[in-house]
Amino acid sequence: MARDVRRAPLRVNLGLAAVALALSGVAGWAWTGRAAALEEVADRQAATQAAATLAVNLVSVDHRTIDSTLGRILATSTGEAREDYQATLKDATVRNKVLQTGVLRATGLTSMNPARTSAEALVVADAVISWADRDDPPEERFYRWRMTLAKVSGKWLVSKAELVQ
Repeated sequence: MARDVRRAPLRVNLGLAAVALALSGVAGWAWTGRAAALEEVADRQAATQAAATLAVNLVSVDHRTIDSTLGRILATSTGEAREDYQATLKDATVRNKVLQTGVLRATGLTSMNPARTSAEALVVADAVISWADRDDPPEERFYRWRMTLAKVSGKWLVSKAELVQ
């Protein structure tokens, strides 16, 4: 029985094609997984940054420039947090002639839902507050917040900011 030598290269070529197809499938799967992981990292960083930005704006308040500060605060908040700041911050700051400068100490994301539409962060900031029309010495304040964040139209916003001890 004679062997057909012409069929051997065809079998080798089909085998190599199958291996190449399998390898490209594995590479595609790995690339997709990497892209998803990078998207999750970017979401986590964006949520953390949103919490940090709101905190910096909250601890850096000046009664003379409250309108621009309030605009930045409202731009980084939504829901309950936005309503609270919109209702009380300007009035209290102007009425008491508040001058507050602060520094962000730490921000960390504690959780994020699997759909990456909500998250929770802890934020630590310190501030020195004084009043333009009082002789009281400046007062140090230490803020610790638990912030709930929501992804609204692709942007992370703080929906609730609660002071914690």
